[in-house]
Amino acid sequence: MSPKLAIAMQTATPPTLVWATGTVHQILVQPGEQFYVFAIQQTNGTTVILRLADPHSGTPISGVTSTNPVFDLLKEAYFRKLTVEVGYRDYGLDKQSGISNLTIDRVSLVQ
Repeated sequence: MSPKLAIAMQTATPPTLVWATGTVHQILVQPGEQFYVFAIQQTNGTTVILRLADPHSGTPISGVTSTNPVFDLLKEAYFRKLTVEVGYRDYGLDKQSGISNLTIDRVSLVQ
């Protein structure tokens, strides 16, 4: 195997995992654009807008329904006003939406 091929086959390291803790303040769903975002009102008073996308690449995903465990958990947290801890990765500016692509990696419900 050539060195160039070996380098091309290595997977990129995802951005650092960061946590947001708070309540789901807003859900925005635009299925045609594959755009699913959740506004988390953090316990420190700031709001972070997190996107449901592929957590390994930050690319959009299609066909998100309640069978998606992240979508389902965040939807339940919204309706029940539960505190959530959401781990996300920053994939930089999303040119289509004009906001940072903070992609959800994992969700933890907290009581």
